[in-house]
Amino acid sequence: MWNGDGTVEFNGFRVLYSEVEYVRRIFERHPETALNLRPKNQLVKNAYMNTLLDLIDITCLAPQELTEEELREAENTLLDLVGVGFELDWLKKKLEELCVKKKKMEARGARMRELDRMIVEQRQVLLSLEVELKNEENEAVSDSGRLGFEDVV
Repeated sequence: MWNGDGTVEFNGFRVLYSEVEYVRRIFERHPETALNLRPKNQLVKNAYMNTLLDLIDITCLAPQELTEEELREAENTLLDLVGVGFELDWLKKKLEELCVKKKKMEARGARMRELDRMIVEQRQVLLSLEVELKNEENEAVSDSGRLGFEDVV
């Protein structure tokens, strides 16, 4: 139901008209989400729904877009929402997957930096060997040449 203030009443929550589709999908896919919600005050319920939508937005970000601190804050927010009665096992799973991806990405990044460092070192060794080979070739050419009469006499 349209409220005239840019919000719509949906499943006991007043949500911005622009967010109705997101909230509808949440309840369509996870009908248990707010069944045990304890707060009855409309303003409090709306604030929690906005927090849930913000948390989903955070969970949609790529691992490299989030800091460890932001992930911890997201986990704490999830615990707060569960604490007031939201059933969010589905979101907890996604947030855990995001944390795992972040850790893997960081480990992969460290390994890539180490491999790059090793490649640079090996290139330096190879360059040094190429210089040494060139010097040996130059000496071999000068040693293998015939001596002229003037060189002997």
